[in-house]
Amino acid sequence: MRAFLGTKIKLPMAVTTNARIVIRPMTAKRPLLSKWADVFCAVLGIGTSFSGHLVGDLYAAEALLLVVFPVLIILRGRRVLRGELKVFYLLMAFWLLGLVIADGYNQIPIVDRMRGVALIVFFGINVLGMSILLGQNEKRKVYYFVGLMLGALAAVRLQPSLAFQDYPWKFGYSWGTMQLVLIVSSYLYARHRYVVSALLILGICAVNLALNYRSPVLDLLLTIAMVYPIIPERFGNFQLLPKTQGLRLVVLALIATVAAGAAKQMVDFVTKAGLISDEAKEKNESQAKLGNLLLGGRPEFVIGLRAALDSPLIGHGSWAKDIKYFEMFYDWTVETGAQEEQTGGDIEAEADGLIPGHSHIITAWVWAGIAGLIFWIYVISLVGRGMASVALLRPPLAPLYMWFLISMFWDILFSPFAANRRVTEAVMVVIVADLLEKRVPVIQASWRRMGATVNVRALKASNKPIISSS
Repeated sequence: MRAFLGTKIKLPMAVTTNARIVIRPMTAKRPLLSKWADVFCAVLGIGTSFSGHLVGDLYAAEALLLVVFPVLIILRGRRVLRGELKVFYLLMAFWLLGLVIADGYNQIPIVDRMRGVALIVFFGINVLGMSILLGQNEKRKVYYFVGLMLGALAAVRLQPSLAFQDYPWKFGYSWGTMQLVLIVSSYLYARHRYVVSALLILGICAVNLALNYRSPVLDLLLTIAMVYPIIPERFGNFQLLPKTQGLRLVVLALIATVAAGAAKQMVDFVTKAGLISDEAKEKNESQAKLGNLLLGGRPEFVIGLRAALDSPLIGHGSWAKDIKYFEMFYDWTVETGAQEEQTGGDIEAEADGLIPGHSHIITAWVWAGIAGLIFWIYVISLVGRGMASVALLRPPLAPLYMWFLISMFWDILFSPFAANRRVTEAVMVVIVADLLEKRVPVIQASWRRMGATVNVRALKASNKPIISSS
């Protein structure tokens, strides 16, 4: 028997005779257009890893969405008017307005203005398009993520990044490989094979640790801490986990804190024990001089924050340039010993003059002022609520969702809003909106193998049950 969202429910061999099951008719055959939409979602996933240059980098997935966007709006435009996304759209418009004002005030060159505006506009189109295609459709999300994984692995050979030669794992194979592991882990997780599923994640975590790709070590351990039943629900008749959601989240937060501490200790251990390459060890020790391995790898964050505070309301404009902030960054790294002072050449001439940021939220604040800051603060809160929903609801794709959300949270704070993040983060915004709109789980089931009462309910948007019992 197939219920709403394609979830299979196997009824027990025998049920109590007083059970009454009402099955409402469902469409026997899906429209051809819907099937093509499934294929299109997989193609979008593949296209997320391939880009061309048009003023700035434009990814194939974005170009495809732009082409079909008018059709999507005409056919299914009402799907974008969702409660959880209305504030998102409003604040994005505010962010765009703030950037336009900052560009005009700072007299930013027209090419840089176009790049800055395009960054926001395409992100908005991505969210709108993905909301229509993927919203409340778990199967299409799977198609997209499988395509994303295949595209990421293929792009290593077909369109490698400039840093691939120096760091083949970090800027090449890691992205697609981790997605593959998380997809397989989610498949096992959905079938309650938690031990094997978690071991796969620990295995890829060990690979990242050995190759000194530090941030995924934290992300993967936090994923295990947040969605796997490390602490059982009950021990005999004793309830181990709190029944209330708030207290349960507190327990999960404590487990996540332990996991984060373990990630730091693991990185420190392999560095001091010489279990990584000499180059990686030297890099870690150099960056640790800036305070710790977290901010040591992101000194641009601190300088960008200083620039944002110098013009907190209006901002410095798109692709803002000011050589004094580069000099601050250079002086700080030299003083802390993170890099040696350059005695030859003109440092200013060699610099591009961009204000350092290396952060979604800091760069948006530097460019668009308070409007950019408010938007990304809201997105951070949205991601946090999404993580809480995944941890509590534990959907079949919980490991994959949690990993992407943790990575997105990290990137908002410590990575530039660049590459294909406009696409992947648009998908995650839609997924979070879906999770937050599930006031109750999509399918509830409570029955025993023999002689129990059947209580299965699937909810449509109209809240009318497909299957009900009494």
